[in-house]
Amino acid sequence: MEKKIAVLGGGTGISTVLKGLKDYTKDISAIVSMSDDGGGSGILREELKILPPGDVRRCLVALSNTDEVLKELIEYRFNSGTLKNQNVGNILIAALADINGSFDKALMEMSSVFNITGRVLPVTFDETHLVAEFSSKDKVVGESYIPKMCYRLDTSIEKMSMIPHYPKANKEALKAIDEADIVIIGPGSLYTSIIPNFLVAGINEALEKTKAKRIYIGNVMTQRGETIGYSLSDHVKAISKHMKKDLIDIVIANNKKAPENYYEYYFNKEDSKPIFVTDDDRKYFNDRNIKLIEGDFIDIEDRLVRHDGHKIGRAINELFCCNNSL
Repeated sequence: MEKKIAVLGGGTGISTVLKGLKDYTKDISAIVSMSDDGGGSGILREELKILPPGDVRRCLVALSNTDEVLKELIEYRFNSGTLKNQNVGNILIAALADINGSFDKALMEMSSVFNITGRVLPVTFDETHLVAEFSSKDKVVGESYIPKMCYRLDTSIEKMSMIPHYPKANKEALKAIDEADIVIIGPGSLYTSIIPNFLVAGINEALEKTKAKRIYIGNVMTQRGETIGYSLSDHVKAISKHMKKDLIDIVIANNKKAPENYYEYYFNKEDSKPIFVTDDDRKYFNDRNIKLIEGDFIDIEDRLVRHDGHKIGRAINELFCCNNSL
């Protein structure tokens, strides 16, 4: 394939896709949302006044071409003591940012050490805080608080914004979108990982101007506190609302069913249900001339139903190598 690909989202969701894409191209730009304020990243962000390192770390690992022992090391999380819940990779990024005086330089150093394919780009270098406005008219500030409060108030998310209102985009992120042949959005938490990218000044304009095909990879499960009751097209509607335009060209969606007991586990633990394409979804996409690709895109392991990055990478490669109509 050897296409230029830009991938937008949060680290947990898009890291899986990155692993599959690097089998087909070396020109990958992972553009990562920077609003995480929970867990170890939140502590480092608060205490050291740096950007949250967790999501970029996951992308670095996904794109790395190094020894498995080093990958295991960078992902190691302490279970006790003063470092409990801290991650070795996060600490390394924080240390390099302190040494170099720059979060950007820290990522370049990490990219070199771990011999990554492509590059990892924060969507912004500004300090940002997510704001959710619920259907109940309540507002909550803070990425880690939004799903909890949404679920607790038994409401839904109506609109997302940021403090500051429109943070400045990383110029390299804008350039990556402008030069891309393919822009991939997601998968990941809709309101706290994907949509935050569209709240950064310049990103929506770059997505509108790019000649790249814009692909949304649909989530395989709904998420408590964000998308309970959502269909596949509901996800795309929310994205288009925050893009302020219908910019999605292609949707890739899973239609492979896992064994029922896997879904029971998700429902009992998280009120989460699988997302499958419905006739209403197909009509919605057809009416908007959005190409829908359905297939088996999941990996089932350890009671978890997740995306299989290699299946997605293969599908995208076949789509752009073998389809002259795109």
